[in-house]
Amino acid sequence: MNVILPNIDETITNDRAIELCKHFSYTHLVKRIEGSRDKYKNWVFDGASMVPDQIFAKLFHIPNLVEIALKHDLKYAYGEQGNDIEKLRADLEFELDVLNDGASPRMAKLMFAAVDLGGNEKLNTPYSWAYAHI
Repeated sequence: MNVILPNIDETITNDRAIELCKHFSYTHLVKRIEGSRDKYKNWVFDGASMVPDQIFAKLFHIPNLVEIALKHDLKYAYGEQGNDIEKLRADLEFELDVLNDGASPRMAKLMFAAVDLGGNEKLNTPYSWAYAHI
């Protein structure tokens, strides 16, 4: 299945999310969305939240930062509310992805800390854990 990844500022609908989750083999998320479509709202993909993606990617040697952010966003958007273990797993996978993409271990740790703190569900931001839930 050849999927075109979304552009920054593209609205992600449930159908688009299912397509992307299938592409990344996130079968648990596909089942979750398909089983409860009415529990999720559309959201806008913003790349790596709160950083200038292209500059940040070049400066810190993370050429696939936007795709890594998308994978993390899918996990966050459709994460199970209140599931701290699932959130931690998503954040650790993000850290590993940026490290494997070329970031230094120090930068990967800093990025982990940023998503871990900034993604706190209780903050209720547009990028907090389980943000696509209605």
